[in-house]
Amino acid sequence: MALTRTIKGVKHYAYESEEEFRKVHPDTPLITNWKEAVEGDWCLADDGKIVQILKKGCFVDKKKRDNNYIRTVIGMFNHRGSSPFVGTVKDEIYRFTKKTSYIVNTTGYLTDAKRNFAKYIAHGMEPVEAYQKAFPTTKSLDYAEKKSTLLLRNKTVRQAVDKEIENLMSEVGITKRYLLETTKDVIDKTEVRDNDKLRAIETLMKISGLLSTEKKVDSVALIQEFSGFSREKLKAFEQGIIPEKQKELSDG
Repeated sequence: MALTRTIKGVKHYAYESEEEFRKVHPDTPLITNWKEAVEGDWCLADDGKIVQILKKGCFVDKKKRDNNYIRTVIGMFNHRGSSPFVGTVKDEIYRFTKKTSYIVNTTGYLTDAKRNFAKYIAHGMEPVEAYQKAFPTTKSLDYAEKKSTLLLRNKTVRQAVDKEIENLMSEVGITKRYLLETTKDVIDKTEVRDNDKLRAIETLMKISGLLSTEKKVDSVALIQEFSGFSREKLKAFEQGIIPEKQKELSDG
């Protein structure tokens, strides 16, 4: 039974055998040496599958050598590589790595695009919108939603978001020292309910990462809830804020 994958709205196939292939393409030429095939050609893989060359290109490696490669629904393959041209339909066909898209996005290093994504998140932008702005070639909302979710699980991206949030808070005078001193002032006051006051201070401490909890606090959600701080609004924290006023503060 033919294997399929839809790429940019077009369904592509990989056939398990030449017999299966000929039922659909009785007169289509078949290239037996896949390294000689060009874009659009159907060729024979090393494991007997029949696949179409979706893209054939060239890149320069670290030794400044030209390397030809092909892209198919069963992956990307380098002409110089020692790995056989085999496999099944893959989710990731735009890289040679064997790592899954999930691993690549949740453990990858911080690129310029990811750093920009972190900045947009820290400024209160929704994850999907932040991803589309950081990766402007992205057109699919579903793809942006999936990738932004994965990026927010990336430790280096989360750290970058936390750093940007810390910088934003520092710009309006919210430093760790400020939080400690304000917390002490709140505790010392008697005319305001402690629960109301400490709840607001605890939120700010969680955003800054100063307060550790067993359950990871979602700084992204918190910074979006409290985006748009002004020095006047922050003064309210010194006097305490009842829960009903929190939304009013964020809405301005």
